[in-house]
Amino acid sequence: MANNSHNPLNSASDESPNGNRQRLLEIQAQTANGSANTKARAETEPPRPALPPLLAASGLCKSFGGIAAVDNAEIQVAQGSITGLIGPNGAGKTTLFNLLSNFISPDRGRIIFDGEPIQSLPPHQIAQRGMVRTFQVARVLSRLSVMENMLLAAQKQTGENFWSVWWQAQQIQREERQLREQATAILESIGLAHMASAYAGALSGGQRKLLEMGRALMAQPKLILLDEPAAGVNPTLIKEICDRIITWNREGLSFLIIEHNMDVIMSLCDRVWVLAEGRNLAVGTPEEIQNNPQVLEAYLGQ
Repeated sequence: MANNSHNPLNSASDESPNGNRQRLLEIQAQTANGSANTKARAETEPPRPALPPLLAASGLCKSFGGIAAVDNAEIQVAQGSITGLIGPNGAGKTTLFNLLSNFISPDRGRIIFDGEPIQSLPPHQIAQRGMVRTFQVARVLSRLSVMENMLLAAQKQTGENFWSVWWQAQQIQREERQLREQATAILESIGLAHMASAYAGALSGGQRKLLEMGRALMAQPKLILLDEPAAGVNPTLIKEICDRIITWNREGLSFLIIEHNMDVIMSLCDRVWVLAEGRNLAVGTPEEIQNNPQVLEAYLGQ
């Protein structure tokens, strides 16, 4: 949010027991509203048939200098769901994201995405298979325009092959027109169409978050991993981001979200996983997590 220093849920640096206590109080205060929103959304949506999980990871371990950042962790994301991942500061949430997307290779463990093992694939091949991610601090190509950032994210373009540039020029032109139309439609949906020609470096922090999400959509993913999408974003844009996530989810996209803003997690997510000290602590609905004594103890530091 714009004024993160006054919101303990959005402060990554507040690792004191008091900070976690305040965060817990926020969870309890906001869950009632968030649960009502989730229930209302569920009542307006048709029931989902039981399907195998889109993403299933088990036995994931990663150590740095003998310290276990992730210790035998597991997580599952159901197809068509919005799944949350929470935990106290230093719990290993972002490291787990890095393992799932293979930005960091696990010491051991297994990751199944869309029925196939992916733990040995490089990140770009995982993205091509339909799992893309964003970052805590939005990564944009500052000296390229917003539109150019979008176009670069499209997968398997014919023009990426050197010989195709010479022998398939017309097909490349057709693809570029189609990709521009697709990028324009996405930019309109996230409210950035008017800035398509502007340098990405000129965007605000919240707009960069939206651009990063839009760029992820250009890859036509099945699952998007969102790392703190509301961090450093003003309340108006947070609501816009949440609305977009709900819309995209209704269109068939699945999400796994790390977020310290508990109002976002509790209002969006169907299921929430809790990580503490690199290990699984709890999993359940937002209501179950809010009332779980182990989760309360982890946030209170008792």
